[in-house]
Amino acid sequence: MKRLLSIILTLLTALATMAGNVEEIYKGPRQIGDWDAIELTSIKFHNLQLGDTIYVYASSITPESKGAFQNHEWKTLAPDILNGQTINGDFEMIVHTQEVLDELKRYGLKIRGCHYVLNRVVIKHTDNQIRTIITTATCIVLLVIIVAFALLLRKNRQLARANQSIYKANLGVIAAADRERQMRTRYEGEIAAWREMMQATNKKYQNSTLGDDDKAALTDRILRVFENGKDIFESDFDMNRLAELVGSTYKNVSQTVNEQLGKNFNQVLNEYRIKEACRRLNDQATYGHYTIEAIGESVGYGSRSTFVTQFKSLTGLTPSEFQNQARNKTD
Repeated sequence: MKRLLSIILTLLTALATMAGNVEEIYKGPRQIGDWDAIELTSIKFHNLQLGDTIYVYASSITPESKGAFQNHEWKTLAPDILNGQTINGDFEMIVHTQEVLDELKRYGLKIRGCHYVLNRVVIKHTDNQIRTIITTATCIVLLVIIVAFALLLRKNRQLARANQSIYKANLGVIAAADRERQMRTRYEGEIAAWREMMQATNKKYQNSTLGDDDKAALTDRILRVFENGKDIFESDFDMNRLAELVGSTYKNVSQTVNEQLGKNFNQVLNEYRIKEACRRLNDQATYGHYTIEAIGESVGYGSRSTFVTQFKSLTGLTPSEFQNQARNKTD
């Protein structure tokens, strides 16, 4: 912006300097005798325009000296304009009419006198150049306004984008805080429920003779069944079948699952079945042609609605949404 203003000031300075420029078409001294004349031809006036001023700088040798300047053939064309005008010392003429301008360009100017010294003749370009300067300056000012407006508009847009980013960032912070609060509330509720369940479990099994070592060993066998066995994907898999596979009683298995895993049998079973369902939905090469019902049945669910409900509860997505994500990943 500073550089642009510097350029504009330089241009204005140059134009102002041009307004004061002069075109010198003759420089003396030259003494002119009786009725001798120096003729400044039309070539000297090729840059002359309406409104320009012609300055004749002269000096007299004696008090009786006097001179005149005239345009060629103006005696018959326009005798009342210039012809025969007597000058003493300096003279100034502003070109007001097109007729005078045309005659000066076509025939030039003659200056004569008696014992008269012509020092110089100068054209000072004024009116037209001033108009040119005003027009140019106006255009420059308009250009500056347009550029300044464009820069202001650009800065406003940048500020608007920055404000939008700050706004979105604040919304993100608020949303994160809300999620954190919701998760904390959820976990606090789950912890409270877990404590209640543990208290109920301890009360339920307070007369149990199952020791800690027995519980640890039984937990290990139970987890191996859930993690490595295929029996859990049978639709009729239940607590009795689990007790049979781990070589214990229904009561001991129920107590161990509740106390050691902190969940009931159905919760643990659903978690392992849904994890396997996720693996199969993600394995497009093997299970890509399976329907949702087929995937659910393959992990032990006889009802599509039960499968969808459990899947959504544990993953946050429906089986169809999860499958679509898996397919998009492979495309």
